Amino acid sequence: MATQSTEYLSQSLIPAHPGLSNGAGIAAGLAAESYIESLARIVYYWGYPAVNTFGRTSSWAIMRDGPGATMGLFPGAPKNTMGYLDDLMASAQRKVVTPNRDTIYGAGFADLAEDAVVIQTPDNVPAGHYWTIQIVDLFTTVIHQLGSASHTPGGKYLLVGPNWEGRKPEGFVEVLHSPTHISGVFGRSFAGHGAQDMALARSILNQIGVVPLRNDHRGPLVFDCEASARNAVFPPGLTREMVTADPDLLRVRPVNAATFWDDLEKALDASPKVSADDTPMAAQARALLALRKTSNELKSLIDHVALAADAELQEGARYYQTGVDTGNGWQRQRNAGAWGADWYGRAQAAVIYIYVNDFHEAIYFIRGTDAKGQLLEGRYHYTVTFPKDGLPAVDRSRGGFWSLTMYDEDYYMLAHPDGGRTNIGTAALDAKEVDFAPDGSLTLHLSFAPPEDAAARKNWLPAPDGKFALLIRAYVPTDEIAGGAYVLPDVVRASV
Repeated sequence: MATQSTEYLSQSLIPAHPGLSNGAGIAAGLAAESYIESLARIVYYWGYPAVNTFGRTSSWAIMRDGPGATMGLFPGAPKNTMGYLDDLMASAQRKVVTPNRDTIYGAGFADLAEDAVVIQTPDNVPAGHYWTIQIVDLFTTVIHQLGSASHTPGGKYLLVGPNWEGRKPEGFVEVLHSPTHISGVFGRSFAGHGAQDMALARSILNQIGVVPLRNDHRGPLVFDCEASARNAVFPPGLTREMVTADPDLLRVRPVNAATFWDDLEKALDASPKVSADDTPMAAQARALLALRKTSNELKSLIDHVALAADAELQEGARYYQTGVDTGNGWQRQRNAGAWGADWYGRAQAAVIYIYVNDFHEAIYFIRGTDAKGQLLEGRYHYTVTFPKDGLPAVDRSRGGFWSLTMYDEDYYMLAHPDGGRTNIGTAALDAKEVDFAPDGSLTLHLSFAPPEDAAARKNWLPAPDGKFALLIRAYVPTDEIAGGAYVLPDVVRASV
């Protein structure tokens, strides 16, 4: 039935009699061409996150011998397992855009058509320590968010695909369902700035992990983030020396517009079932993919749309264009992670900060302009002043924290910032690395050149020598932030 439906949909996009005499069929042909072009553009935005996610499963082959650190920089793992870092992600890397510098990462991708996977949550966590396991479907929608924010108990959870039928096995807390066979599972553990804080973060991450159901055993599973981080694996043709000498070798867009339609077909074949929100578009996508194979003319038309749509998406997904105003020039995507049928917003997020947490878990405030609406430039000096008792309101009892992170215009951190500082937030405040003013306010200074004043220099967040972007993360936000009552301070350019 599905094949017949796809065949019918693709055939129906072509006029039955385009060659009528005296050009009488031309208008119908133009109408069909216009519709196909419009549909292809929408399908491109809809399918962009899926192609992005499925492309990342190439790590299965690279890491086939066991969990580790892909190129020594990113957590990687074989299918249905999790790899880890044992430290904050390197600021010099030029592959993952907008990573945080607050948590240690674990990551893995599951193929639930092959086997269900066991996800273990930690059961030995001090009160107030933040951890999470974010589970997304093929399209980057957050389908489950476990962690300190939701008081998730320690134990084992079974993640199953759309075709799974059965009862909860003995010894499991819950069965978690994914609408797609391909799923991403990402662990995070908050890391403060002290040696003991880092050791704690690792100890929590070592209780978090993923294994195929067939490899499970009674009792807690044991993981080793430090061993994983030491297992640096490089793809064929790349070496540690090459990446160290030229980090920009890794600066490759995860979605190639020139091969997009073939890549989308592979992604959909790997996950033939999708969520209820994505099912109607999946049918349209398959019809378009079938139509693309019927003639060179239609293939050229559909391929051209992908190139144009990609160029537009890359520009439309800038920090100064994405999201809606939340006051004082900051923007946010209010439905982050819980996209529903917001295909455009989901595609934008896949470009600039893929795999954002569900907005109930964390809220991301972004901007690329100052208080006057001008693009942020490192040659100028900016201030952000939080009034007394006016820091982002997060729930510390459930591990909440906040941070302001500096990125360049391509959303990478400074490779070697002055003093190693890439962000300022809860971790820096806990370590007393910044100072409050006598009136209780906190002023942060943003610029390429260090401030001349010593007090300002202590609260300085180095900026690149060029355009830059800012992101404030509020993990475990209170109702004041989530409901919009709290407004962040503006970014003010100092007068010359």
